[in-house]
Formats: sequence, structure tokens, C-alpha cells
Amino acid sequence: MVIASFNISQGNRVPYVTQTEVLESATANNVDFSNLIEGGDATQQEVALQEMIVKASTKIDTTCLGYAGTLCATVSTENGRYSPNRAGQFIIHPEFWPILEVRSFSNGWGPGSGMQPVTLTAQNCSIERNQFIITSQSAMSSTVGVGLNSVVGGGFGPSEQFCQWTYVNGFANTFLSANASANASSIVVLPAPGSTAPVGIYPGQSLTIWDGQYDEGITVASTYNGTSLTIPLATPLVNAHLSGVNISAIPATIKQAAIHFIVDMCIDRGQGGGIEIESMGQIVASPGRAGGGMDHESHAYDLLEEFMQFWGRS
Repeated sequence: MVIASFNISQGNRVPYVTQTEVLESATANNVDFSNLIEGGDATQQEVALQEMIVKASTKIDTTCLGYAGTLCATVSTENGRYSPNRAGQFIIHPEFWPILEVRSFSNGWGPGSGMQPVTLTAQNCSIERNQFIITSQSAMSSTVGVGLNSVVGGGFGPSEQFCQWTYVNGFANTFLSANASANASSIVVLPAPGSTAPVGIYPGQSLTIWDGQYDEGITVASTYNGTSLTIPLATPLVNAHLSGVNISAIPATIKQAAIHFIVDMCIDRGQGGGIEIESMGQIVASPGRAGGGMDHESHAYDLLEEFMQFWGRS
């Protein structure tokens, strides 16, 4: 049996917003989330809202990256056949971006045992936004041949080769697993699904604590080892934050798109109009798209345009 390497590295899907973020959002503040399940109790309403959050987050992923991708930081393994350039370098265009880290690279005459691992260092691996370059340690030693047919001696050679690589892509996205007090010098977060560590968090990185009320920017301390669930901070927290709050590098644009999708689902449940609460407390049906109200779904797609990697592929 042969299993595709990319198949077992997919699936780090984590919601992009919390229920608090949705409920505290100006975009959704006129929507009544207390009767998503008609006649249901408070717990059932929370479950229904969480289901909407998961569906909206998945819709963002499939819109931007197709069925297999996610904007959440993910450890992905991919493979392909590549020919080195005349400098003996492999220029690899992975399936997804931004590329945060290249963890391993192998190449050779055939798959499996036909490939040999390359020891990666800052001297032979260069990461760019949408691609990375692997060169042999001795690739710049000499040049063989003339003009267009020249190949740098010590490089990987001109023939097509089987390659496989593991890399980290996307935006860090996790949640507090414990309350964090004001002036705390560290936070504790959840691991990525299927892992014992967070993914996509590095020393010196800027992240945001999104709690719907006291959003706060933080910087990961230079002492962080990249794998611990306890993340030291460069400066102490200003505010206290409760367990379950989102910690991420996800752009606010993505969060806003998720909320627009959620509101749109509520409008659909209202059979063309959502349930809204006017300033005097009167419950009314919103006009929805057919009545000239905001087209939340279109707004969401507009916000996601800059992140779409799937439809624009050649």
C-alpha cells in the first residue's frame, strides 16, 4: 500500500472567530442569536452558533485554498518532480503560502528509498513568500559547460528528480487553554489538532489576543523554543484574558469575512430576512438581500479576494 504524503498532512482546521467575537461584533450586533434553534435552550443556541462558526471558517478555507487547504498554520508534506536550474538549485513552489518554515527536503532518482534527505541550513535554503530555493552546499564551487547549457559544479545536476518536502504554511491560530492575568509574562495555548505543540509560532513574532472586548497585541519572547505550549512574552500582558480566547496571526480581514458569512447564514434561516432587534427593543425581520439590505456573503468574498490561492493557480 502506498499512501500519498500530502493526504496525511492535511486537516489543521481551527475556527477563525470565537462566539464572543461574533456576539460583540458591530456587524452582527442586530442579529438575534438566541433562537437559532426554535424553542431550544441556551446550550442548544451556543451549539448552533458554534456550528455556524465552523462552517464559516471552512467556507473561507475552501474559497481561498480549495478543498485541501487552510489559512491556519499547518505542517504540510508534498512531493513532485523537479529539474534543477542551471545553478544546480531546486526552486520549489509549494501548494500553499505564506511559507513560514521548511522542515525537510529530499531528492533523488526515484520515490521512496531513491530519495536522500538534504540537511537544511540558512546557507542552502532560502525561503521566499511563495517559493523556497534549495541549493547544494557546494553548488557555487565551479561552473561546467558554456552559456545556456552550463551547470554549476557541485549542484544537484540538470536531470529531473523526485522531490519531497515538509513545510509550515499559513497563519498561526490557536486559543488560550488557561486564564491569563494582567501583567502575566507568559500565556498557555492549545496544541494544533493532532499535535502536542502549537504550529506557526516563532520567537520575536507578533500575535494578537482577540477576546472581543480587550484585544491586545503581543510579541513572543526571543527565548521561546518554538514547541512549548507555554509561550513567554517580550513584555507583560496589559489586560487579563479568559481561557478560550483566540490567539493568532490571522488578519482581521479574515475574521470579518467569517462574521459576514455567519450573519448571512442567519439571514438564510430567516427565509430571506434575518431576525434583528431595533433600538427600542422591537424584534423585526431584516430585509435581507431581496429587500435591499447588506449582502453579507458578497462582502465576505470581497474581503477574501487577496487571500485566494486556489482559483488563481495556473
